Amino acid sequence: MATVEKIVRFYDTVLIDDNDKRHNIENDFWSRLLIAFADWNLASRSGKILEIDYIGRSVSPKRPALPNLQVERIRALTEQLNRSNVANGDVAPLDFDDPDDRVSEPTFIVPFGANGRVAVMSPAVQGTRPETLSRWLTLVLDLVVNGYSLELVPVVDPAILSKIDNAQGAVMLEVHLDAGAQLPATGGGPVGDAFRSAQHQALQDARLVFRWSLDRSGGTQSVRDALRTGARWVVDHAFSTSAKVKLADLDAQGRLVRDDERDLFEDRITKHVKFNTKDGERTSDEVILNAIGLAIQEFNRGGSTIGLQAAGTDGQASITFKKN
Repeated sequence: MATVEKIVRFYDTVLIDDNDKRHNIENDFWSRLLIAFADWNLASRSGKILEIDYIGRSVSPKRPALPNLQVERIRALTEQLNRSNVANGDVAPLDFDDPDDRVSEPTFIVPFGANGRVAVMSPAVQGTRPETLSRWLTLVLDLVVNGYSLELVPVVDPAILSKIDNAQGAVMLEVHLDAGAQLPATGGGPVGDAFRSAQHQALQDARLVFRWSLDRSGGTQSVRDALRTGARWVVDHAFSTSAKVKLADLDAQGRLVRDDERDLFEDRITKHVKFNTKDGERTSDEVILNAIGLAIQEFNRGGSTIGLQAAGTDGQASITFKKN
C-alpha cells in the first residue's frame, strides 16, 4: 500500500461585471451548472485556455453522495509521452488504438454549503490552477455574453486580512506574476497600475517579479498606504501564487515598527488529506471523494468566521446558462 497526500483548497465563487465589481452568485448556481453539464454535448463542455484543451463533465456518485464537476486537462501528443515498463525497462511511445484518445488529468470541483463555496483537489502532481479553472468556466458558460466573468476567490483566514487592514501601511511588498495571469482591469492603486503597465509591455511567456522596499526611514505615509492597499488587493484578487509583505505599525511613542516578513498566501485555508492506494494501481474516484468529503467536514468545524470571503461583493448576479 502507498499513502498519497494531497491538498484540498477552498474557494468562493463570484461574478465580476464589466465595471470590475464583484457579485455573489445565486445559491443554486452550482446545482444548475451540474445539471446543465449533464445535458450538454462534448463541444459545449470543452474549451481551450492558453492552447491547452479542457473538458468538463458532471458526476453524481451515490457513494459518497458528493455531486461534482470534473475538469480534465488534456495532454497533447506533442509532449512525446512514453509508456515505460517498470519490470523490464522497455520504453515505447504512448500510442492508442483510437487516434482520438488522449491522456488527461482531472481536477475535482465539489460544491458545498452556501455562497458558491467549492472544495477543489487534483490527484495530478501539478493540478490545474484556479485561475485557469475560472477562465475556462467563463469561456464554456458564455459568461462574457452576459457581461460577467467568473472568479474562484480563495477563502482566507480573517486574521491576515485584519492584520493588513489595521496596519499603518507596508514597508515592503514582493509579488510574482506568472505569464498570462489575468489581472483586474482596475483597482490596486499605484501598485495595480504598475502591474498592468508592466504586463502590457512584458516579453511573451516571461514571469514578472515586483518588489517595493522602503529604506530604514520607512518612507512617507502615503507610500506606505499605497503598498498596504496593494497588498490587500493582491490577496483579494488571487492573481498571484507568490507574494510577501512586511507591514508597519506605530509604537506608543509614535515610532514606526516593522513587522516580520509574511507570506500573504500562507493563510489561505487548505486541508491536507491522505488516502491509501495499492502500489501500481490508480485511486478510485470514491476514495478521492471520500477524502474531499472529510476535508469539507473539517473545514465546516472551523466555524462561520473561517469562511470569510477574500473580497466584498456588490449584491447578487443571476446567470442563465446557454442551451446546447
